[in-house]
Formats: sequence, C-alpha cells, structure tokens
Amino acid sequence: MNYIQDRDYALTLLTLASEKNPGPWVDHSIHVARATEIILQELNKFGFNLNIDLEYNAALLHDIGRYKGVTKSVIHSYDGYTYLEELGFSGNALVCVTHSFPNGNKNIELAAAWNLVPNYMQATLIDILNQHRTYDLYSKVITLCNALADSNGFTTLEKRLVSVGLRHGTTLYTSLHWNGFYTIKQEIETYINKSVYRLLPGIEESIYSTIN
Repeated sequence: MNYIQDRDYALTLLTLASEKNPGPWVDHSIHVARATEIILQELNKFGFNLNIDLEYNAALLHDIGRYKGVTKSVIHSYDGYTYLEELGFSGNALVCVTHSFPNGNKNIELAAAWNLVPNYMQATLIDILNQHRTYDLYSKVITLCNALADSNGFTTLEKRLVSVGLRHGTTLYTSLHWNGFYTIKQEIETYINKSVYRLLPGIEESIYSTIN
C-alpha cells in the first residue's frame, strides 16, 4: 500500500480540506497526529521499528473526508477513503476507515447512526473491513489516538467517549463499540509497561474542563 511520506504535503491536504469545511475537526486531527507520534516514539523505545513520519501523516488525514461538510455517522470515513484512493494513497485511505471501527469487522452495524449511511457506502466499508479484519499496530495506535484527542488537545478515553456520546447519542450496544478502544489501549500498554495517559502532555488538565 502507498502512504504519504512528506509531512508538508499531508499538511497541505489538511489545509485545503479545512478551507472547504472549517471546524474543530481540523485541530482534532492535528492533536491525533501528535498523540500518534508520541505513542509510536515510546513503542520504538521498546524494540519496535515503526515509521513515525508515515503514521503521523496517516493520523493527520484520518478525518480528511470531512472536507465534504457535516455528514452523518461514518460517511466521512467513506469520503476520506475514496478521496485518498483517488490520489493513489491506499494506506492513508485505509486509515480513514479503520479509525471509525475499533472492533474491526465485528459489529460493524453498531457504528453510530449506521442506518443513515447509504447502502452503497455500507457495502464498501464492510468490504474494506472484511479485507483488513486484522489491524496492524499502526492502525491500532491511530484508532486509539482518535479517542484520546479533541479540538483542545489530549484527553482521557473516558471523557472523549462521553463527549461523543452526548453529541451523537448512544444505543444499547454503544458499550461494545467503546470496549474496542479499551482493548487496543490495554494491548499498547502491555508493550510500553505504562498507561498511555502518562505520555500525553496536559491530559490531566482535560479532566477539569467542560465536556463539549
């Protein structure tokens, strides 16, 4: 798979997208990329050999599909996937999808407001997830970091998930979706022998800020 290697080019794509649809998703994307960078750096200290620039760019563009405006559910994942696929970056395109599904191809229909996603988009997303049912460590880290950062900076998984739930609603099955993030978090923490919260500057201050 092809990935964007150049940070300046990735930032240019994000900037162009933000001009089409300004919003808090842009700062969120920047913070997700930074969290990804920090966690990958820590993993490399424990014997991993991870390409930090490659995944920083993938994290920076994980929500690029929001260039189309405000959309329901995981439609932005489909839009981001098709956009980056057309540019020839299949690896970055895949991250646009995987970050929205912490459980991989399990319980796909549990995504918030899945019923609002057009059938042809559902079919494409399901096909992608079935083809990539086992996430590599890169996808796992970005998926987790998507839930560790908002537009203000780094935040706890608990606060981020509650914030999303308040804004978009929950269902009887939301806990199954949330558990996927905790499973990834626990796996990464076994590799680095510490909580990921200890790596992210200012995360404690987020506890005292207003949920929005």
